Amino acid sequence: MHDYLILIDKINQKFEQFKLIVLKETKEVEELENFHLTPQQEVIMFYIIRNEPVIANDIANHFDISKSAVSQVISKLEEMKMIVRQENSINRRETLISLGNRGQEFRDLLKKIDDILVEKYYSKVSLAELKNVLDTLDKIVGTNNNKGS
Repeated sequence: MHDYLILIDKINQKFEQFKLIVLKETKEVEELENFHLTPQQEVIMFYIIRNEPVIANDIANHFDISKSAVSQVISKLEEMKMIVRQENSINRRETLISLGNRGQEFRDLLKKIDDILVEKYYSKVSLAELKNVLDTLDKIVGTNNNKGS
């Protein structure tokens, strides 16, 4: 157990160092702050970007949060023009959630940051090594997430 704690501390330090590198190297990160998203809004936006269009139930199930909590976040994101809602023509009881104008700007900024990180950092590591990192994180996250997100 002690060996795990020592190693985990080192991993956490590397994650913190990487976050500092990202903050220092990419001026776009400052632009992210201009969106004024809470951590919960940000993570829900990441989900919508990867899965749009979505319905509120998808978000509630994915994050294991109440529909009313999702509704509050979605209302705020809509007010901020981050998302738009429209009736599902196939199932009129559902409302589809997609990116609004500001949400598209947010997505584009995230892509720009990813491009910078790939160019400056990730490209210095082999794809096999990156896949090993992903596989390891999948195992760690998988132990606490039976939904297989």
